Amino acid sequence: MLEVVSFSDVSEYHDDADLPVALDAVSSRRGGFLHGTKIATTSGWKLIERIAAGDLVRTLDHGFKEVRRVSTSWVNIPAGERRSAHLPIFVPARAAYNGRAVWLMPEQGVALDRGKLDLTDQGVSVLPARVLDGACRLSSQSPGSSFEVTTLFFDQDEVIYIEGGLQAYCPSGRFSRTSGQAKEYTVADEDAATALVGALAASGEISALANPLGALPAPIPTDPIFPIRPAAGIRRPGRPGRPSAPVLFLRPEWQTAPAVQ
Repeated sequence: MLEVVSFSDVSEYHDDADLPVALDAVSSRRGGFLHGTKIATTSGWKLIERIAAGDLVRTLDHGFKEVRRVSTSWVNIPAGERRSAHLPIFVPARAAYNGRAVWLMPEQGVALDRGKLDLTDQGVSVLPARVLDGACRLSSQSPGSSFEVTTLFFDQDEVIYIEGGLQAYCPSGRFSRTSGQAKEYTVADEDAATALVGALAASGEISALANPLGALPAPIPTDPIFPIRPAAGIRRPGRPGRPSAPVLFLRPEWQTAPAVQ
């Protein structure tokens, strides 16, 4: 079984060791993202280890949402571990829309669009990554004897985009869940998850797991590309002979100093 030690914010270290002291007990079969995984944010792709509370992450259904808490753990895999349920899932380059390999923890939820497999069945189901072993070139492997994993938490359950357009499920952690406001995601039981993966393998439709529109997130500008349209009757600035527009309608770099009298 995987051995996990968990820490957050400030880590304590032994004098004679490189691993952090276990400050909290966590499940060895868990979700989260291996360090090196890229997450879609307002500034484009960002490594998971560089994401902090307060960053805005792109979600499937709710636009950009603020990360409320970040938890990091160090995972050790004993030599000789071969059980697929205890090994991360390896997504090889170009298995989805990823230009390089991606790793998923065995219990990391992935969102599967059922409508891509069956036009009569619409909706999203969340599956643990471990059930994807053997489907669409995905397999259970060990990325190394030890590695770091980071988990993101939001105000409500969210499905976020990671590199390759893969849709990853992040539970809220039950911090400030408000009934009726959060979109519910169906977490499939073992039998339903196995059936869905069988249908995925038979169809080879990787877009059920990875959205091509989420594979290349563009940075989101904080300023308008063009000046705001002026009110009716006010001519646009920028051409000879036109009156100066109020500062409200110009981006900072377009503003000019007033003429000296």
